[in-house]
Amino acid sequence: MLSIIIPCFNEEKIIKNSIQRILDWSENKNFYVEVLIINNNSTDKTLEELNNFKNIENVLILQESRKGKGFAVKKGLTETQFDNILILDADLSTDIDQFDQKWLEESEIFLIGSRPLGNEFGTPIKRKSAGKILNFILRKIFNIKLFDTQCGFKFLKTHHLQILTNELSVGGFLYDVDLILSCIKNNIKVKEHPVKYIFNSDSSVSLFKDSLIMLKDIVILRRKYD
Repeated sequence: MLSIIIPCFNEEKIIKNSIQRILDWSENKNFYVEVLIINNNSTDKTLEELNNFKNIENVLILQESRKGKGFAVKKGLTETQFDNILILDADLSTDIDQFDQKWLEESEIFLIGSRPLGNEFGTPIKRKSAGKILNFILRKIFNIKLFDTQCGFKFLKTHHLQILTNELSVGGFLYDVDLILSCIKNNIKVKEHPVKYIFNSDSSVSLFKDSLIMLKDIVILRRKYD
């Protein structure tokens, strides 16, 4: 059994195709898949697109009024039925087919998609360079041996989900680091897994605006896990 969490903000252009892609993928699997889509205060027609799926049995549409990817993911974590959890970006920049069914047999593990260890296509040089700088800073400040903390593709298998969810406090894009550090604190193995990533130009992440928010969150996390 697998819970798929998809946070989304202003994704009217792509969310319908992304959900349908996941549903098609799940059809022939020998395990049950639930899909949780969290609308994170979208101001476009995202909710209208999501409502096309509201009557599908294994699709749950949730609302999170606090703006921030971390808040949306936390909302999804509180509503999951299972302890096998796959977190995906709404644009499926790392596709659902990167999931390995063998992960369902793992125990107490947090697998993080890694673009440096895998393949990355189409990312503008400026954005890619900024990502490398951010990751370098995170590795130095928090002493984590990971090359890519910010890839949206993540798999979590744990019996301590409630503890992790309660500890998750960063609402922005650095929720990933918050979750990583919480896993380490709770003796959950954290590993990178190479993935194929295709950049989507419709991404809602702003390189400069979100960088300022990330710097603020770094300070918060440093105090939290010091």
